[in-house]
Amino acid sequence: MAISRRDFLKVMSAAGGALGLGSSEAFAKAKAVVVEDPRASYPNSSFVENMYRREFAYTYGKKEEHGTAYHCVNCQGNCAWDVWVQNGIVTRENQAANYPLINPKIPDANPRGCNKGVQHSQVMYEKDRILYPMKRVGERGEGKWKRISWDEAITEVATRIYETMLTKGPAGNYIHVGAGMLTEARAASGKRLGTLLGAVRPYIASYVGDMFPGTSLVYGEGNIGFSYDFVYTANVQIWWGQDPNKSRIPDAHWVWEGKYNGGKVIVITPDFNATARGADLWVPVRAGYDGFLAMSIINEIIQQKLYKPNFIKVFTDLPFLVRLDNKKLLRLSDIDTNDPMFDKEVFHNMEEKAHGKEFEAHDVFLAYNLKNGKFTIMPGSEGNPVKTLRLKDLGWDIDPALEGIYEVKLKDGSKVKVTPVFELVKAEAAKFPAEKTFKLTNVHPKIVQELARDIALPKVAFISMGFTIGKYFNGMLAQRAIASITPLCGRLGPYGGFNTENEWAISGLDKISGFAGKYKERFASGFVSEFVLGNMMQDFDKLYEEDTFKEVMGMSKEEYKKKVNEMLSKSEGDKGIGHGKSYWNDVETFLLFADARFRRNKGSSYKKAFLEKAKFIAYVDFRMSDFANYADILLPAKSHYEVWDLRTNPGYHRFANLAHPPTNLKPVGEAKSEWEICTMIVEKIQEIAMKKYKETGDQKYIKIPDPQLSKTGYRDLDTLVEEYTIGGQLRTDRDAVELALENTDQFKPNTIESMFKRGGYLVLNEKAGKSSPLYPDKPYNVFENNLFLYERFETLSGRITYYVDDDLWIQQGANVPTAKEPIRPRRFPFVLMTPHARWSIHSTYKTSTLLLRLQRGKPYVMINPEIAKKKGIKDGDEVRVFNSLGEFYAMAKIYPSCPKDAILLEHGWEPFFYKGRKGHNEVVASPLNLLELSDGWGHLKFGGNWDGNQHAYETSVDVEKA
Repeated sequence: MAISRRDFLKVMSAAGGALGLGSSEAFAKAKAVVVEDPRASYPNSSFVENMYRREFAYTYGKKEEHGTAYHCVNCQGNCAWDVWVQNGIVTRENQAANYPLINPKIPDANPRGCNKGVQHSQVMYEKDRILYPMKRVGERGEGKWKRISWDEAITEVATRIYETMLTKGPAGNYIHVGAGMLTEARAASGKRLGTLLGAVRPYIASYVGDMFPGTSLVYGEGNIGFSYDFVYTANVQIWWGQDPNKSRIPDAHWVWEGKYNGGKVIVITPDFNATARGADLWVPVRAGYDGFLAMSIINEIIQQKLYKPNFIKVFTDLPFLVRLDNKKLLRLSDIDTNDPMFDKEVFHNMEEKAHGKEFEAHDVFLAYNLKNGKFTIMPGSEGNPVKTLRLKDLGWDIDPALEGIYEVKLKDGSKVKVTPVFELVKAEAAKFPAEKTFKLTNVHPKIVQELARDIALPKVAFISMGFTIGKYFNGMLAQRAIASITPLCGRLGPYGGFNTENEWAISGLDKISGFAGKYKERFASGFVSEFVLGNMMQDFDKLYEEDTFKEVMGMSKEEYKKKVNEMLSKSEGDKGIGHGKSYWNDVETFLLFADARFRRNKGSSYKKAFLEKAKFIAYVDFRMSDFANYADILLPAKSHYEVWDLRTNPGYHRFANLAHPPTNLKPVGEAKSEWEICTMIVEKIQEIAMKKYKETGDQKYIKIPDPQLSKTGYRDLDTLVEEYTIGGQLRTDRDAVELALENTDQFKPNTIESMFKRGGYLVLNEKAGKSSPLYPDKPYNVFENNLFLYERFETLSGRITYYVDDDLWIQQGANVPTAKEPIRPRRFPFVLMTPHARWSIHSTYKTSTLLLRLQRGKPYVMINPEIAKKKGIKDGDEVRVFNSLGEFYAMAKIYPSCPKDAILLEHGWEPFFYKGRKGHNEVVASPLNLLELSDGWGHLKFGGNWDGNQHAYETSVDVEKA
């Protein structure tokens, strides 16, 4: 039996009656009590206490009917909840708060949860819930629908996907699970479907602007760091571009427990945010100038000799030699190996260690060995089969120089001067002295000195960098510069270091998302795909100023556009796979899950351009988002308390949580799980294809050519059901959870039953650590294996990387860490910043009536009081925010914590909240950064660690009273 809204209201009315029985009479007879000093006396509270006891008793239901859950939206919390039911209806959720203590000296992970998760029980029955399959009957966005059956809906979706495969090939379809559903089990449904059919799938982190390409450059991967209990152990915490009190609510307690434990808390942000309020030091860096501050800190560390020479010689590429004639790294393939100045003995000893494996001379790098005054190859690089980072071993003893200029003989007999990377980094950093950067960053030289010493001198110190840094046009350079600070001071493993967000090593999940290598994913670049789908180059032309752009980037806008088009032409379509940031411009059929792209994507032209290209849109979600209004077919999905699911990452804690629906939970409308929906689509596609094949006898109807990404050269439509369901093993959401538990080493020996009995979670075992062991009684930290076992990093050099000798990077002056100013137009005085919201998880829960009552109830922009006074704007006024791209209207909130040169708007507001459905994206352009677009050098190859970002912060606006 499905529950309707009317039935739900009846039950809740009954609950209200039970709770309030006799309450009116009690209130009528109660006399007002005047309390002179509430601290000295407290009135009789038995009525209130009894009211809550009755509420608890009614909403609690029966323990044996409870479920467990978390919220699989794009929130990193992953908090365990106990889900209560009464008469088959979810009445509330309660923080499970039953995670075990790993060490009596370290605060535990409890209770976890926040103001958003605690009201999902109400949201799942809200009026914007999608209850039935529906088909659009009006214009897109008009909101006219008719209810159809599941069979009708699935038939139309399957037919469209199949016909697109016949006419355009697999790449004509775009099947994607969006950021509204991030889990290991549930999200695998759509991913598995897309992989099976060869559909295009973009990288989520890239298109939302949450990629860490600058970190990937330095460390070889972007998502690195510690579990949050490690924060408690730090002497110095630096939160750069982050606000854990607002966006990391379940984990923020470790920040303040660490402070009470004697640690120093530093926050570096343009606005005085909720975390800065309790910090020991707030550094008000000017928006978009984080890279300049980072470079000034690097300069201070080097000038004051706060760096650790012995550490950087082993674990970084700073000793590697660079040719001064062309700024290229000196490689084994360059030099005359018969020259007496070349250390043949070390080379031959490494050859012996290689046990017959060949050296790839182009990717073997050299240093100047102070021990013997010779040029010697360094172990550990991509081309050296000796993969250790040890500089002293049987057969070699290397003390590489960090400074000096040397002369080396090349193969052609000529000689060139070379110098260590450290010299070039030092020279570049010297361009950013704190006295000079003060004018740009708003950070006083004395604060720069304090930051340098706080990073270098304590036993344990870390920098944790937030997502906002990458949302500026030159944010990748800022990420890189910030990530380059801590290695100078020897910070890895238990000594702290650098944190973005940890991810656990979870192996075996390919069982539910992959096909044992038969089919490969058709991955597309997130930021490139949206740029192309939205025709965003026209926004670039409208917004950015020629003079400013040329001053910052050293090229005209026309030169930039020509270069972008040249780079994009190499990576378009199937022929572009492996030649850059892949994208497909001719996709026409879209099957999307929980993907609020009209809320998310930047640019005044995106919606119109996207809708012109999308010939068919099927959308799967549990609620009616703004984007859902533009779909052709709507498929109602179950929400978080109605499905089986499993979530582990990101690795902020060491627990995998289980979504276990409450017993006897009544269905909401006709909603189905994503696994059921995808299985139905697969069955229908195979049915349609086989019917066509039987009618014609032509195999082209069941074998769709895909020479690029299928081992057989085809997508086999006659075996879709068998392959998708693994012979019937994988048809439902519960099947997916069971298979994940059975096949994932890090989950063993747990089962659904053991997890549920424990309280809805499991503790990851020691195999979950990626670059360090996951000790049972210690917080997880990063890169212990590299620090203590001398394992190489996943970089070209095998080390923490400071130097890139790609031609484009050299031309752009980015061969070493550096900083560039924003390109935002200077004719508009305020940078528009859109930080995480306090009252929603991005757009999820934005329509919650409860949470809307706790804020202004409509979009609002935060304005500094002095600016508001000059503009004649009062709190609550409607204001117009505008630039040359467009405009939007919002309420004014006078906010002293806002910088004078910025306007703040908490993100996540759906377009339908704004006048004319035009929100803040109307004034934002997101151009492609050439360095982020570059591809192919060393470890900077397109994939999950090397893609670019949409640049939500690269705009400026003006504001006036409407």
